[in-house]
Parts: sequence; structure tokens; C-alpha cells
Amino acid sequence: MHRLTLIITLLVFYLVQAKAQDTLFKSEPEKEFAQMRELAAAGDYSDAKQIGNMLLEENEAYHDVALYLARILGWESNFDSAYMLIDRVIAMEPGLYEAYATCVDLAYWENNLEKLETCAGSATELEPDSAGVFDRYVVALQQGKSLSDQLELFGYYSYDHFSKPYVRNWHMLTAGGEIPFKYGKLIPSVNGGYMAGGASPATDLQINLDAYLNLGKTTYALLAYGFSPNGELNYFPGQRAAAEVWQALPKGFGISAGLRYFYWDQNFTFLTFSAEKYAGNYWFSFRNYLFFKDYGVSGSYYLSARRYFDTRFNYLTLTLGYGTAPDEPISVISDLERLNAVSGRLEFSKKLTPGIRGVAMVGYAWEEYADQEYRSRIDMRLGAYFVIKK
Repeated sequence: MHRLTLIITLLVFYLVQAKAQDTLFKSEPEKEFAQMRELAAAGDYSDAKQIGNMLLEENEAYHDVALYLARILGWESNFDSAYMLIDRVIAMEPGLYEAYATCVDLAYWENNLEKLETCAGSATELEPDSAGVFDRYVVALQQGKSLSDQLELFGYYSYDHFSKPYVRNWHMLTAGGEIPFKYGKLIPSVNGGYMAGGASPATDLQINLDAYLNLGKTTYALLAYGFSPNGELNYFPGQRAAAEVWQALPKGFGISAGLRYFYWDQNFTFLTFSAEKYAGNYWFSFRNYLFFKDYGVSGSYYLSARRYFDTRFNYLTLTLGYGTAPDEPISVISDLERLNAVSGRLEFSKKLTPGIRGVAMVGYAWEEYADQEYRSRIDMRLGAYFVIKK
């Protein structure tokens, strides 16, 4: 009888222990996941990944762990491994919104615009009202591919005016096209200028060929050359050249460095550097120009803020500048004469129809054209782009 009682007691104790262990086992993954997040938040990615991999070995369908592990890999810039985890989750559960949202964040950090647009598109199909993903998606639309695959023609009218120390009314027409090709985009254009009331000859012509070259997924370059074919050093430079390289960085940042060269009766060289940042519906840019003059080097600094609307073609840009070196475009030699300036420019772009985009710009500058002598200067531009082939 005592032996039977002992056996029953041991059996009950075993069942209670088994139940407790089963309850403990079921609660362990959540505790381990919490510990994984705490370690990652403290910067201990190695131990956090170890816990995550252990949890996935026990349960490969623990998608929260897999997606968090993908984020850790993204923080370490191991994007290929992170995407492999996300792809595995999507293969197991194609309708899981969180997988696409995680993919969006990773692609945004990597500045992988193609993947960002793909994942954001899938995420917004599942949850169209998701604000966070929509912001990332807007960034993809704004930046687009660094080089468009659309063939476009464009035309501008530009006007520039000041009245000291003489009256200047400069009118310029520009016509050209943006031609995509395998390695980027070619932009041939022609500028025709007329100085109203100016001494003869009052007109000048400039022929240009610019090229944006795709050097990689996140790197592209500008090479440009232009000349005035009449052989006279008049309003336009006899020769102009430009070279610049842009590098896109994670989290919407980018940097560039390059030079500008102009020749009238002597050489004029500028170095230029820029830093930019995409943040939601906004783009910010800081650019400077170093101008090499006879008496030394002078600089100018320009800060731009752009607000995008529904697409990257609809935007409003404000640019503020200070310094001695003129900002682009340098069109005539009198642009080099000023000693200093404070300037502002407002630019607007709007998609008018699926195949037509209108652009407008107005600018004002307070310039020191001689020692302690100042003038007001205004300039404006109206133009349009026409899509010929998509």
C-alpha cells in the first residue's frame, strides 16, 4: 500500500513538473526575444544575433524574430543577408505586411531605390493607408532612378536685369533634349542670347552637350562641354566644361565633388562640393563654389530646400545664397564681375499633363558690383518639358 502511494505521489509530481516545464518552455521564446531586443538596443549585436538564430532554429516560423534579426543585419550594413531573411519570411507568408515594411526600411537605409520602390509598392497594396511606408515610397518616387528612361524635349526663356552701373536686359532662349542611352543620359542643348540695347554684336550662340553617366547603383557623374561657335569672345564663354561625381549614401544622404571651367579672354575655374539629404517629402542641399581669382580664392554657399508633392516632378524649391562666386548657370561674362551678393531663388515644377511638365523660376540678388557699390538684380525663367517616348 505504501509502495502504491509512493508511486502515485511520484507520478503526480512528475506530471506537475512536466506541466510546469511545458509552461516555462512556452514562455521562454518571448523572454529570449525580449532579451534579444535589449541587447541590440545596447549595441551588442553579436549576442543579439546569437539568440535570434537560436530561436529560429527552434521555430523557423517565428517571423518577428526573423524580421528583427534582418534589421540588426541592416544596422551592420549586411544587407544581402538581411534580404535573404526577409525573402524567406515572404516565401512562408506572402501576405505579411511587416515583412515588406522591414524591407522598405532596409532599402531606405541602403539607398537601394529599386528595391525600395518594389517593397513599398507591395506594402502599400496590403495596407494603403500606412503613413510610414508611404513616406519611404514617396522618397522612391522623388529620387526615382538616377537616370530616367524617358526621351524628353525641353525649352526655356530666361531673363536677367540690373540697372547699375549700366542697364542690362539679357534675354535667352534654350532648346534641347534629354536622350537616354545604355550608360546614362545625353543632354544636347543650344542657348541663344540677346542683349537688348547692347553694343553690336548684341547676340551670341552657345552649343552644349552634357552627359549624366551611371557609374553604379548609387554613383553617377556629370561630364559637360560647350562652346560659342562664332569665334568671338562675346557674352557666352568661348568654352565651358564641367565634371562632377555624386555618391548616394544610406538613409537618404548624398555627396558630390566636381569642377567648372570657363574661358573668355582668360581661364576661370571653380571647384564645387555638395551634401544632400532626402527626408520624407523634402530634399535639402548645401553646395559651395570656390572661385579662383587673380587675388586669391573666394567662395559662395547655397542652401536649398525642396518640397515634393505627389511625384518627383511636382515640387517647390527655395535656394538662398551668399558669396562672391556666382551659382549656376553662368551664362555671360558679366556674371563674374560682382564682388559679393546675397541671393534668393524660388523654383516651381508641375506636371501639367502625362506628357508635359511646366517649370518656372524667379530670383533676386543684392550685389556688390564695385567697392561699397550695390545694385538689385532680378532673373526669371519659364519653360516646359515634353515627353516624346516612355
